[in-house]
This record gives sequence, C-alpha cells and structure tokens, in this order.
Amino acid sequence: MSISEVIKQARVESDLSQEAAAEKIGVSRQTLSNWENGKNFPDIISVVALSDTYGISLDSLMKGDKKMMAHLEESTNVKKSNRQVIATIIAITIALIGTALFIITTGGDYLYFVDLPSWISLIIPILAVLTITRSFGTFKVGIQVALFAKKEISDDLRNQAASLFRLLSKTAILSGIILAFIGITNMAFGIDFHDHNVTSALWANIVTSMMTVLYSLFLIVFIFEPVVYILKKNKDL
Repeated sequence: MSISEVIKQARVESDLSQEAAAEKIGVSRQTLSNWENGKNFPDIISVVALSDTYGISLDSLMKGDKKMMAHLEESTNVKKSNRQVIATIIAITIALIGTALFIITTGGDYLYFVDLPSWISLIIPILAVLTITRSFGTFKVGIQVALFAKKEISDDLRNQAASLFRLLSKTAILSGIILAFIGITNMAFGIDFHDHNVTSALWANIVTSMMTVLYSLFLIVFIFEPVVYILKKNKDL
C-alpha cells in the first residue's frame, strides 16, 4: 500500500478531519490533501510528524512504497547538494577574480570586468523572453518564494516558476556564448597583427570577449538556479 493510502486511512481511523490533522502535523490542509492524493510526498520531518500524530510506526508508513523511499533518499541528501552548490559558487568566484587579474596584468582596463554594455546586452534577451512569454508575474512569484521560502503557492504555479527560471538559465548561457562569439569575431577583424605586442593583446581581447559568458554563469549560479533549487526543495513543505 502506498504512503498516500496509509496516511489517509490512518487519519480516518484517528477520526480527524484534514484541517485538524494538518494543524497537528504543522502543514497546510492543501499540503496534506496533496499527500493523501499522491500528488507529492512528505519530507522526512513530516513523516515523523505523521507517525506521531497517527500513532503508527515509520516502517508502516513507508514499507512497500519504493517511490517514497526514493524521494526520501533524494530529499535527505541535502549535505551533498549544498556542497555541490558551494563548490560551484567558489569556482565561478575564482574564475571571475582570475579573469579580472588576467585582464589587468595583460594591460587591459579593469573596468572591462564591469562592462555595463555587456551586461545590458545580456539582460535584453532575458527581458525579451519574459515579455514574449508574458511571465513577469511568474518571475516575481519565483523571487518571492526564494526570499520567503514559507510562502505558499500552488504546485502548478511553483512548477511554472521553476520551468521559467530554467528557461532563463538557458537563455543566459546561450546569449553569453553568442555575444562572446560576436566579440571575438569583431576583435579578429580589428586587431593589428603586425603589432609586436599582438600576442598579449590578442589574449586580453579574447578574455574580455568571454566575459559575457562569465556574466551569464554569474546570473545562472547566483540567481536563476538557486531559485529553481528552492522551488523544488520546498515543493512538499
């Protein structure tokens, strides 16, 4: 028997309404309803609360439900996920700092590192996606959920927001690559290859052109994907 059937039967046998049971467990009635209907699964803390509320063992709650066990294995692997996120952030930060230092040491202007036109060129495609899909409202909801993790929204809206931010991640990286390609192409036609400092100038220009890729990675790692992570992580809360 699935956990959805077990907890629904246990609630009925405990003579509790969904509202009363949800209050004892510490979740919304809608969340409990979703568990009982098999739309999603409770996390490990909620499973313990269900066990205490209904007076049934954890083994009875989860026994035989392979999907539930897989869900718990994924949701309790938070430490590994956090390590991966932290490692990625550190890697991107080191890349940003290293690139800035490279530009300076090869004679470039450090202001290229915060090149406003490049940022604008990268933001425009993202705004275009939001405009075409008319998703400014969904974007706002995703940011609100990221800042206030306990904000309750419907599962459909949560999934829409997660899909939107994944689309923005893809848009950012694709735009960064295209802009970098355009920059390198322009550099190839504009650089003076007869200059004796051509090698250092060439590398400095290539790295500067690749900055849009790092900008896009910055948006993805520090904004878009963290929002997706929070939306998915708190889906069952």
